[in-house]
Amino acid sequence: MRNAEPWDVGDPVRVLTDVLRRVAAEPDAVFVAMLRTGERQELVNVTQIHVGAPLVRHDASELLRRHARSVAGDRPWEGSGWRRPQFLFVTVVCRRGRVIPSAQDYFWLTAWRYSNHCSNAFDGDVYLVTEHGWTGCLDRRAGFAPHLGAGTTGSRLAVVRDS
Repeated sequence: MRNAEPWDVGDPVRVLTDVLRRVAAEPDAVFVAMLRTGERQELVNVTQIHVGAPLVRHDASELLRRHARSVAGDRPWEGSGWRRPQFLFVTVVCRRGRVIPSAQDYFWLTAWRYSNHCSNAFDGDVYLVTEHGWTGCLDRRAGFAPHLGAGTTGSRLAVVRDS
């Protein structure tokens, strides 16, 4: 196994549980979580970035660029070089269906790649959360919890965590 990089999520279960505890997860919702880099990777901010039908790639990249610059700020220049980013963006896609990343889930990785945000944050993995569990698009770890529960009224889904 390779060494952890600063853009890797150390404990995706904890991060996803923290994210889903703060938001009203609904089908076809996409959230961007900002974590402080380091050993603990503390959750700093969660924003619903999109809900509904897929975006055009250019529009998604522009949306992510504006968001990244507004919440993480510019990457600081120190002395003779850029300072290492202090934050990490994790994208959480909530949808119904199997816990297998689709082309639409991978779309968000490409949108980040072409956002050219140059902010004080790394853009990390995209995690998929469904009623069956969770997985990463690049991070192949997966689990049954947290997951989205289907036992609520309306279009919203309940977040269910194992104890």
